[in-house]
Formats: sequence, C-alpha cells, structure tokens
Amino acid sequence: MQKNVLDINTIRNFLQTPLEIGDLIIKNRMALAPLAGTSEVIFRSICSEYGVGLTTTELVSARGICYDPELKRNYQYLAIDPDNENTVAIQLFGHDPADFKRATEIILQHPILQQVSMLDINMGCPMKKVVKTGAGSALMKSPDSAQRIVEAVVNVADQYKKPVSVKIRSGWDQDSINAPEFAKLMEDVGAKLITVHARTRNQMYSGQADWNVIKHVVKQVSIPVYGNGDLTDIDSIFRMYQQTNCSGFAIGRAAQGNPWVFAEILNPNFELKNQEWLEVIDRHVSDMIEKLSNEETAISKMRAQLSAYLKGKRNASKARHQIMQCTTKSQLLEILHSI
Repeated sequence: MQKNVLDINTIRNFLQTPLEIGDLIIKNRMALAPLAGTSEVIFRSICSEYGVGLTTTELVSARGICYDPELKRNYQYLAIDPDNENTVAIQLFGHDPADFKRATEIILQHPILQQVSMLDINMGCPMKKVVKTGAGSALMKSPDSAQRIVEAVVNVADQYKKPVSVKIRSGWDQDSINAPEFAKLMEDVGAKLITVHARTRNQMYSGQADWNVIKHVVKQVSIPVYGNGDLTDIDSIFRMYQQTNCSGFAIGRAAQGNPWVFAEILNPNFELKNQEWLEVIDRHVSDMIEKLSNEETAISKMRAQLSAYLKGKRNASKARHQIMQCTTKSQLLEILHSI
C-alpha cells in the first residue's frame, strides 16, 4: 500500500513539471482534449483555473476560414483567452494543404489570435461529416496527404515561432493500426507534439482504448506524446504512464461538467464544495450570456453542458428535465439551489 501511495505521489510530481514543445514551455503535463460543443473559450478558461496546462479550441474548418478571411462567422469557434488560458492551441481540420496554409496565415495575422501558443491539426475526428471529405481520421489512410498538410502549416507557423501539434487515432480500424509509423511521418515534416487517442476510427468512442498503441508511438518518435482515451483520474493516469511512458495526458469526456477534475488529479487535498460547484456554473452561464448577448440563447446553447454538470447529483434526472424548460438564469439557479 505504501509503495502505491509513493508511486501516486511521484506521478503527481511528474504531472506538475513543465514540458518543452519547441520554444514553448507548457506549465504541466495535463491537457484538456477538445470536445465539440464543450471546449469553447469560457469552459477552457475555467479548466485553466483548475490547473490544466494545455487547452485546445473546438475543431474549425481550414477551408471555412479561407472563405471567411475576416473571421465574421468563425471567430466564435477560434476565440482564445490569452490572459486566462495557460497554453492554448487552435485546432484546424480539412484535407487540402493550400487551405491549411492560408488559414494559418489568417490566424497568425489576426491581432488577438496571433497570441495563440500553438497550432493543432486534427487527424483524429471520427465523425462521418468530417471523414467523408477526407479530413479528420480519414487522413490516417493517406499519410502522404497528411504530411503535406503538416508541412504547409509548419512553413507558416515557423515564421511566427509557433509549434505545430497533430492529433491522431490508433488507425482507421483494427486491421490498419498505423499510429506509430504515422506519428513518425508527422515528426519528419516538423510536428513538435503528437496526441494519440488510443481508439480506431471505427471504434468511435466505444470499447476500450488500447494504450499499447501509445507506448509504440512513444518508442517511434523523439517528440513529446500525449496519451488520450479512458483517462478519468490520477489512478488511470498512473496506469497509462506505467504502460506507455508518455509525456502528457489529455482528458476529454471526463472533464465534461467536471472542470475541477484537473485540480483533483494535481492536488490530493482538493475537495469540491457545493457552493463552489454552484459558483462555477453561475459564472459559466453568466459569461455565456455576456458572450452571446442573449440570455435565452445562452441557456439553450448550454443545456448539454448543464446536464453534464449534474453528474452524480441527487435528483439529477429530474433536474435535467427541468433545465430543458429553462429560459432564464434565475430559473436555472433556482433549480440548482434545490438540489
């Protein structure tokens, strides 16, 4: 038992050591894996307050940015908070290197977005509407195209001294696990960080993540590797580190409605009080209302996240049903205070 406590303390110390990505220094080894509909700027800032070292925007279409060079439509998805996010990456998806080149130029010439810490290329999204265009995890079947994309982004990002990371999966399906070789090809054209979601595209988010794939990626490349998949707490991080020797850890679904998961992992004495839970939700909703300038729209947009905040709470099912009917913050807070 004592040995296990010692090992857990050791991994906690490791998690709090800085990580160098090119010229960039990330304050610790914890990352928030991007989640569509969840990892917008307000939630990322809250996670940063609870200790996460690296955050990433929701995926944004490189071609969409090219068609919207003034970012009138896309800025809401690209928005970053340099003052409150510790280290933040903007995540792009697509299939055409020319789109990535131009999109990177637009981002890094923008007065606020140029403060981004890193550019991230998504080659792991499994969603049908993404892969049918040859983007996301479909690129793992086209390593030559993937290399040209990374090269295009690196050529621009290097001028601004911004490192480039790549997010991948284990492979397309169980018969085509190619993450180790694929990751090495990405490193060869200038990627400075690889994040591996240890599931295939065909698995989507089901089944168990195969951490052995992460281990083989770590052995194949000389750049840092973040592991992702089935991480929920310090114990799962400890097991992944033992099995893979990866440099960092990206938590996705376990952070939904649970931004303090990072504090729980990094600080064994952290204990969430109900009042703090209420204050975080209040702040999240208030900031969303301010961002969208419409209370009802903000409440509606946040319903999935509000549902996630209720995980493990008494009468959560009833409260979720009531929240679906809410149109104002006062109605919402009345429900939350009754839990």
